Amino acid sequence: MNTEKMDLNLLLEFEALFETRSVTKASELLGISQPSMSHALGKMREAFNDPLFVRVKNEMQPTPRALAISGPIHRTLELARNQIFRSHEFVPGRANKTFILCMTDLGAASYLPQIVNVVNKHAPGVQIRTISPTIEKQTEWLESGSVDLAIGYFPDITTAGVFQQHLLSNTGFTCIANIDNPYIENRICTMDSFLSAPHVSVRTEGRSQEVIEQAMSRLHIYRRITLTVPHYLSLLTLVANTELMAVIPNDLVPAFEAQKNIAVYPLPFPSPRVEIKQIWHQKFHFDAASQWIREMVRQALQK
Repeated sequence: MNTEKMDLNLLLEFEALFETRSVTKASELLGISQPSMSHALGKMREAFNDPLFVRVKNEMQPTPRALAISGPIHRTLELARNQIFRSHEFVPGRANKTFILCMTDLGAASYLPQIVNVVNKHAPGVQIRTISPTIEKQTEWLESGSVDLAIGYFPDITTAGVFQQHLLSNTGFTCIANIDNPYIENRICTMDSFLSAPHVSVRTEGRSQEVIEQAMSRLHIYRRITLTVPHYLSLLTLVANTELMAVIPNDLVPAFEAQKNIAVYPLPFPSPRVEIKQIWHQKFHFDAASQWIREMVRQALQK
C-alpha cells in the first residue's frame, strides 16, 4: 500500500462503494458528483495497488483485497464516528452526574432550594453537592474541574480564565432585632437606635458582609459590636433572646420574618448592593454538562 498517496476521505468512499456496489449510488450517498467518486476509486486503486472493485454485470464487486480490508475500514470509521466526532451531548433525563457547587452557607440557604427544584424537574438522576469557598483555592478548583460552578459574591476571582454571569443585584441588607428590643422606637430603627444598640456581627467565609462594613465606614457609621459569630444561623436564637441587633442580607429576610420574636427593619441609611454571579472556567465553557447546569442556575435565580 502506498501510504503517501492515502487520503482518509478514501475510507468513507470505500465504505460507500462497498455498501452500494455502485459508483453512482455511492456518490449520491456521500453527496458528491459521480466523476468525483470515479476519481476517488482511481486513487484507492493506486493507494492499495489493487482494483478493489470490478464491474460484474451491473455491480461493482469487491476483490479479495477489498473484502480483506472492509472489516478494518468499517471498524476504523465507526471508532471515529463514536469516539472522536460524536457530539458529547448531555441528556438530563438519563444523567446521573454529580455537580459540585461552591457557595457559602448563606448562598446555600438562599439559592439552593430554587436550584434543586429546577434541576430535579429536568434531571431527577442528577445530584448536587456544595462545598464552602476557600479564597486560596477557588480559582484552582474551577480550573481543575473539582468545582463546576461558584455561585455568590466572589470578588477575589478576577483571573482572565473564568467567565462570570450576572444573576442577582438586588441583594441589599436589612436590620433585625428582638420584637421587644428597647432600642427600637415606635417600630422604627432610627440612626440613634442603630448606633446605640449592641450589635452581633457575622464573619462568614463569604465576602458579602464586607460590602456593608465598607459602606458604613464610608458613611462614618460605627456600630457598637459586642459579639461576633461565624454563621447567620446563630442569629435566630441570639437576636430573639437578647437586645442584640444584626445586619443581614435581604436574601435571608424570609427566614427571619418567620420567627415570631424577631422583627425586620429597613436600615437607617442607604443599603449597598451585592452582585451575585455564577462563575466557571473557560475550559468548560463549551462542555455540554456545564452548559446545562449553568442554564438551570440561570433559570432558577436570574430575574
